Amino acid sequence: MSEIRVDTISEKTSANGVAIDSVTLKDGGATLADNITFSASGKGIHLGVTTATAGNLLDDYEEGTYAPVFTVASGSLTPHGSHNALAYTKIGRVVHVQGEVRFSAVSSPSGNFSVSLPFAVADLADGAARSTSGAIGQSSFGGTPDATYYLRITSEGTTTAFVATHNSGSDTGVNANQVSTSTEMILSFTFIAA
Repeated sequence: MSEIRVDTISEKTSANGVAIDSVTLKDGGATLADNITFSASGKGIHLGVTTATAGNLLDDYEEGTYAPVFTVASGSLTPHGSHNALAYTKIGRVVHVQGEVRFSAVSSPSGNFSVSLPFAVADLADGAARSTSGAIGQSSFGGTPDATYYLRITSEGTTTAFVATHNSGSDTGVNANQVSTSTEMILSFTFIAA
């Protein structure tokens, strides 16, 4: 097998310049010693195909943390200063979120409550972007402490997920009055972003 290794590929310019539209690598692939950086946003890598198709374009990757906001029908829930960040990883349009939240202040909360998402949910046909999470790891919820709680995303384009439980054969919202300053929630969920 023959091999060519170069440190730099440069365009040879003349008065008119030279444009290189593409580079084709055959057989052995390529080994890169550094990151690939595109010259413009919105560019990506077409995976698993030999011609460019929108459905095979991986054009977004992001990881980080965000401070979730808890919304209640009335009153308020304030996350603790040292347990108030959720981590996320976004690959294409799939977002995975996880982390632990504790509460430092609870002011007469009541009614269903929800948690903010780091990105808006996709608006897909026939409810295809709707989802539920796995069970929320929790402690110190009032009411029914042995109940299984989870997150529900029930509408496209939303930026929140509702905290719910399954009771008497149906999904119901969890009343925020079950949260206290000793409540802990460990969350892990995935959704499709816009």
